[in-house]
Amino acid sequence: MTTGRKLIERALRGALQERGWTPRGAGWFTRAVAPGALGVLAVGVASKHSAPGQATATIYVHLRDEQLEAEVAKLTDTPNEGYRTTTGTTSIGHLMPASRWHEWHIELDSAAAAAEEMARAVQDYAEPYLRTLASDPRMLLEAVESSPSYSAASGLARAVLLLRRQGSDAEATEFLLRRMSGLAARTDPAAAIERRVAGTLGGALTK
Repeated sequence: MTTGRKLIERALRGALQERGWTPRGAGWFTRAVAPGALGVLAVGVASKHSAPGQATATIYVHLRDEQLEAEVAKLTDTPNEGYRTTTGTTSIGHLMPASRWHEWHIELDSAAAAAEEMARAVQDYAEPYLRTLASDPRMLLEAVESSPSYSAASGLARAVLLLRRQGSDAEATEFLLRRMSGLAARTDPAAAIERRVAGTLGGALTK
């Protein structure tokens, strides 16, 4: 039997392609939203507690700032993984009028209708959000701050680089000092990486 994941991924492929989105890896779609800015969609599917052939699904909405991510990869000495490494992320439900988590129930006879509804939500809510995000550095910074990677070295680098892009070097310096203070008692490898990245960024700010 076809799994719920396969059902919705297959149905969404056509619905999103019709709206200009390019299928990438399984459950991933991309679309340029501005020069140097890539919109990225990732389909999240849960089927563990669903009947065979059924699932619940949602869409995670990401923006990738190409120049920023190239700089972050260099600073953190990590691979630049293209569309799978994104700058800011949220879920489609938080962009819809109710502004809360939202998911769709998927089963064989409703997958096409659910996919169409999900694709309309992308068109109506995700696409305008991504275009605005790509043109508003302060809003992009807020998206970085609310993303899961914000507490890691990559999140630190994104925040400082975006502040510098806005000409807010003093704010970037204050932010670095706060983050370094929070690392004082940590000895784990992630903290060591963050200290190294902070040192590099701090050196650039004092030049």
